[in-house]
Amino acid sequence: MISSGVLKEKLQSLQGKKFTGRIDIKKPNGEEWRLYFCLSRLIWADGGYHPYRAWERLLAKYCSNLDPHLIDINKAKEFECWNYYLIVSLLQRFLITKEQALLLVNERIKQILFDIYQGENQQKLTYDLVNVEDNFPEESGLKNSITLLKIETVLEEVECQWQQWENLGLTSWNPNFAPIIKNPVLLQQKFRGKENTYRKLISLLNGKYPLIELADTLNLTVLKITVWLKPYFQQGLIALIEIKDKPLDITLIGVTNQNYKLTKTTHQQLIICVDDSLQICQIMQHIVCEAGYQYIGIQDPLKALPQILKKKPDLIFLDLVMPIVNGYEICSQIRRVSGFKDTPIIILTSNDGMIDRVRSKIVGASGFLGKPIDQEKVLAKIKSSLRSNKSLKSHNSSVFELSSDTDT
Repeated sequence: MISSGVLKEKLQSLQGKKFTGRIDIKKPNGEEWRLYFCLSRLIWADGGYHPYRAWERLLAKYCSNLDPHLIDINKAKEFECWNYYLIVSLLQRFLITKEQALLLVNERIKQILFDIYQGENQQKLTYDLVNVEDNFPEESGLKNSITLLKIETVLEEVECQWQQWENLGLTSWNPNFAPIIKNPVLLQQKFRGKENTYRKLISLLNGKYPLIELADTLNLTVLKITVWLKPYFQQGLIALIEIKDKPLDITLIGVTNQNYKLTKTTHQQLIICVDDSLQICQIMQHIVCEAGYQYIGIQDPLKALPQILKKKPDLIFLDLVMPIVNGYEICSQIRRVSGFKDTPIIILTSNDGMIDRVRSKIVGASGFLGKPIDQEKVLAKIKSSLRSNKSLKSHNSSVFELSSDTDT
C-alpha cells in the first residue's frame, strides 16, 4: 500500500511562502502530530507516540554523559514545546554541544515525519495550518531557533527510510509498538540449540520496550530488527502491542494531547509464580503480563513465603518439585496465614499423578496445572481462579453482614 502523499504535498506547498506557524496533523482517534515552521523552514516536530519516552531515548542516545538532575523539568512545564525549550536551555548552559542539539532536533523531526507517513498509509489524516504573527510567542518554547531545516532536504531522507520500510513489506508494523512473545513454547522450539539467543529474546521481548528503543539497546537500526522479527510476527509467535508513554507531570499551553495527561492508575491483580526454573518464570511472565496482570517470579523457594506475605498476591502458581523446600510445604505455610486462606494456589508439576493431586488438595491447593506450560490453559486457569475467588469473597462478605444483622 503506497502512502497517500498528502503530507509531502502540504510541505511542498509551503516552500517560497515564508510561512511561520505550525501544521496540526490528526488521526481519526484524536491523536495528533505538530510540525513547526519559521519562514517555511522546519524547526521542530512533536506529539504522536510517546513524547516523553522519545525524549529519554534521544538523550540516552546523543547525550549519554548528561546528568539528568541538571534538566529543569519544572521550568519546562510552562512551555508548549517543553522538550525543545529544554534543548535550548541545555545548549545555552553549555551542558550539551551545538552538534548534540542538532542531532536531537533532526532525529525528532525525522521520527515524527516517518510516523506521519505510516499514519497516511493506514488511514485518512486531517491537516490544519495555524499561522503565527511575526514569531512564536515566549510560552511556545520556540523563541530561540536552534536550526532551520529545508523541507526538501528532510523529506528526501524520510522518504528514503519509508521506501525501504515499504519495499521490505513492513508497513503493518509500527516501530513505536512493543514486541511481546505470544507463544513461548513454539518460539523456543525455533531456537533449539540456540538457548542463549532464546534467553536474550525473552528478556527483551516483554511488551515493555518499543522496537525503536530495542534497536538502540542492540545497536541496530529499527529497520534491521523489524526485518529480523518479521517471520515470527507472521507466524504468530511474537506480536506488537501498543504501550503507554512514561508519565510526565506537564501541562501544555494551547495544545491538547492525551499522551501528556497523568491518569490515575487502576489496581492490576498481582500473580506470583514460585518455580526454581528461570525459563518457567520467564514464560509465565510473558503470558501473565500480556494478559494485563502484574507479575513477580520467585526462583528461590526460601524467599517465597516472605515475598508472598509482603506483596499479597491475588493468585499464586507454585512448583511442586524444588530443592530444600517443596511446593507442599510452601502451600501449607501459606494456608496457615489467615489472610491467605482463600487466595488461589495453583500447583505446577510435570508429574500429573493422582497421589500428587490428593496430597496437594490436603495442604490447601486450589488447582493443578501440568507442564509444559500451555498459554491457553494458564489463562483459563487464571480467569477461573480469580472469578471463583471473587465470588467467594462476595459470599463471605454477605455472610458477615447477615451475621452482624442477626447479632443486633
